[in-house]
Amino acid sequence: MVRFRTLLTSCMFAIFSCVASEQEVLVTTDFVLKAGASEIRTLHIHKPEHLEQLAMIGFNPVKALSVDCVLRLYTASDVLLGSYNCAERQNHSFQQSLSGATKFKAQIEVTNNNFTEANTSFSVINRFKFVSLAR
Repeated sequence: MVRFRTLLTSCMFAIFSCVASEQEVLVTTDFVLKAGASEIRTLHIHKPEHLEQLAMIGFNPVKALSVDCVLRLYTASDVLLGSYNCAERQNHSFQQSLSGATKFKAQIEVTNNNFTEANTSFSVINRFKFVSLAR
């Protein structure tokens, strides 16, 4: 019984001594589009030096009527990691480890489907969450 408690205490110490460090990189992109117009912009996201991997990408809602928004995330060598709807508030966690990469490329494609006004202005807010486990 004493041996079990010692083992349990050791395991709990190992779990709680592993402190997660994280940082979100926020990128806001402003658009003014005519009705029916589309635009694609490319962003370069750099991993903070003290963190190890990209763990999540998130989006705040686009506060505009009838705007389609797609974000395509690539590695620095142009390998597609995923395509995401960035018009709605949501988060996407990565199942695979993205450690080792220091730079990512994001392409945002937006389309203004609001035909009630000549122009629509809106912002797309992207959150890139980087994490590191310090032991």
